[in-house]
Amino acid sequence: MALPSFERKHLMGLLISIGTFILIVILYYSAIFERMELGATDYMFFFRAPGEVTKILKKGVERREPNKRARNDIVILGIDETTIRHFSDMGIQWMFPWDIHARFIRYVGSGLPRAILFDVMFLDHKEGEQEFAEAIRRSGNVFLDYPFETKYVDKSYGDQKERIAILNRIRFPVDPRDTTPDKVVDAVPPTPMLSDAARGIGFANIFAGPDNVVRTMPLVIKWNGWYYPNVDLLVVMHYFGIGAKDVEIVWGKHVRLKNLPVDRMAKPNKKREILIPIDRHGFMDINFIGGFGSFEHYPYSYLCRDGDMMKENNASLKDKIALVAAYSVTGIATDEKQTPYGANFGIELHANTINTILDQEFLIKLSDTENIIIMLVLTFILGLVLTRLSILRSLIFTAVISLLYILGSYLLFHFFNYVSALTTPVIQIGFAFTATVVYRVLTEEREKRHVRQTFSKFVSKSVVDELLKSPEKLKLGGEKKELTVLFSDIRGFTTLSERMTPEELVVKLNHYLQIMTDIVIHYDGTLDKYVGDEIMAFWGAPIPQDNHALLACRAAVEMIERLDEMNRQWRGQGLPVLDIGIGINSGPMIVGNVGSTSRMDYTLIGDNVNLGARLEGTNKIYRTHIIISEFTYEQVKDQVVVRELDLIRVKGKEKPVTIYELLDMKVV
Repeated sequence: MALPSFERKHLMGLLISIGTFILIVILYYSAIFERMELGATDYMFFFRAPGEVTKILKKGVERREPNKRARNDIVILGIDETTIRHFSDMGIQWMFPWDIHARFIRYVGSGLPRAILFDVMFLDHKEGEQEFAEAIRRSGNVFLDYPFETKYVDKSYGDQKERIAILNRIRFPVDPRDTTPDKVVDAVPPTPMLSDAARGIGFANIFAGPDNVVRTMPLVIKWNGWYYPNVDLLVVMHYFGIGAKDVEIVWGKHVRLKNLPVDRMAKPNKKREILIPIDRHGFMDINFIGGFGSFEHYPYSYLCRDGDMMKENNASLKDKIALVAAYSVTGIATDEKQTPYGANFGIELHANTINTILDQEFLIKLSDTENIIIMLVLTFILGLVLTRLSILRSLIFTAVISLLYILGSYLLFHFFNYVSALTTPVIQIGFAFTATVVYRVLTEEREKRHVRQTFSKFVSKSVVDELLKSPEKLKLGGEKKELTVLFSDIRGFTTLSERMTPEELVVKLNHYLQIMTDIVIHYDGTLDKYVGDEIMAFWGAPIPQDNHALLACRAAVEMIERLDEMNRQWRGQGLPVLDIGIGINSGPMIVGNVGSTSRMDYTLIGDNVNLGARLEGTNKIYRTHIIISEFTYEQVKDQVVVRELDLIRVKGKEKPVTIYELLDMKVV
C-alpha cells in the first residue's frame, strides 16, 4: 500500500538529510574541511580575547592593558628594538657577546626568579663562554634550548658526543605502544660547557600546521628510542619541583605530571597530578590567551647591568619565570610565527604553552567520532523538522539552529575549553536545508499541477487556491469525514433522447450540465462525476466547510430556479423541456482517491452516499424536485423552508429515515 503523501514527504526529507550527512562526513576528512575547522577555532580565540592589548593615547604614548588570562608570574625579557638601539649606540651589534649575557644573568638571577629560559641558540664556541657558563651555574635556574634537525646535516661538532651525553641526562622511556617513526634525525645541543652549567636543556622546535599557522607545541619528541622533553616542559617540571621519575608519557593521550605540590597547582586535585593532553605526534594544543604583548614584558637592556636586585629592593622578578628571546622585528633575525592571533614572536608561543600547563587550561578537542555523532543528531533533527514547516519557516529554523550551534560551540570553548567541529556541522545544516528546499520545490510544484489538473474543473477557484496554499488538507488515500452529498438526475431522459437527434441532444445536455456545474462550483462544491445525465457533487472536502449542508441546499434551490429559466426559453423555441430530481444527504462518508494504480478518482463512498442517491430517485414517487434527509435537515432547519414527506426505510439503515421536500431558502 502506498504511503500517504505526508508520510512519504517526511521520509524523503529524512533520506535527504541522511544523504547530506554521508556527503559531509566524507568531506569532513578532506584537507579543505580540516583547514576550515582550524580557521573556525582561530576565530573563537579572537572573539574570546582580541589580540590588541595596548592603546595609543597620543603620539609616543601608549597604555598597556594587561591580559586577564596571563599569569602574573610569567614575564618576557625581550631583546626588542629598545635593546637593539641601546647596544647599537654602544657599538655592539646583535648577536651580543656572551659576557653581556653573563652580566644579564647575574643581575636577573639576583632577583630570585624561579626560572630563566633562554630561547637563544648557543651552539658555537665564542669568547666569554667561561664567564657565561659560570653565571649560568651560579644562578642555578637557567634553561637553554636547542634545535632538533629534521634533515641530515653533513657536518657535526667535534664535541657532539659530549653534547649528546649531557642531553641524555634527562629523557623518558618510549611508550611500548608507540610505533610512530622518529620525526627528527639529529639533535644539536648547546656547547658542553653551557649545557653542563644549565639547570636543564630542552628542544625548542615549533611545527606549523597545514596552513602554516602554529597552534600546537611538541612536548616530547622521539629520537633514538627515547622521548626528549621540550624546554617548556622542563621549566614546568622545575616550577613544580619534580624530576623525570614523576613524568609518565602515554603516547597519543597525555603527559602525566605526578607528585605535585598542591599549593602550586592552579586546580588542585587529590591525585596531585596534571594530565596534559597530547596527540599522536606528542603535540599539545596551545590555549592562546591573546596576541602580541599579552604577557608582561620588559626590554632586555633594562636588566643588563651590574648590581643586585634584591639589595635594591626590586622584587619584580621574584619567583617569576623569566623568558629571554628575540622580541623585535628590526635589527635582529625575526623570530615570528603565525598564530590564531596573527604574527607572534616565538617566545610568546613558549609563554602561552607554559601558561596553559600551569593554569591547567587545556583545550579538549572532541574526537572525530564525537563530532560525527553531533552531526548525526543534527541529521535527524533536520530530517524530521524541515519538511514539516513552510519553506520560509524552515529557513528561519535553519538560521536559528545554525546560530544556536555556533553560539553553543563558542560558549563551550569560552568557558570550558571544548573544541568541537564548527564549520562542518553548519555547512551540513545549510546543505540539508538547500537539498530539502530543492526537493520540496520540485515535488510541491508537481503536487500543485496535480491539484490544478484534478480539481480546477470540479471546484471553485478559491478552493483550488486554498489547496495550493495548504496541500496537506488534501488527504490522499481516503479518510472519514462529515460531508454532504448531492445527486441530480434528469427524469424521462430516455424519452427525451428519442425525440431529439443525437447532435441536438448532446448540445442540450452539455448546456444543462454546464449551468448545473457552474452552480455547484459557485457554492464551493466539489463536482464528483457525471454518470450520463446524472450529476454527483459534495461539500466539506477537500477543504473543510462547517456549513456544507447549507451550501448544498442553496445550490439545489438555485439549480431548480435556473432550470425553470432554461425551460421557459426552450418552450419559446419549441424545444422539449427538462425535469430533474435532487437528493441531498449529510453524514460520515469516506472521501479520497479511489480506483486503480492507472486511474484514480477523488470521490465518496459509504452508506450515506448511497442514501443520497436513493433520495434523488425517491422524488419520482412523491412528485417532488428536492428531497433532503433528516440528517441534512437538522443542520439547516433554521434556514430552509421544507415540507415533511414521510418516514422511509432504506438499505443500510436500521431505523427509518425522515425525509423532507426542500421548497426554498429562508430570507435572513
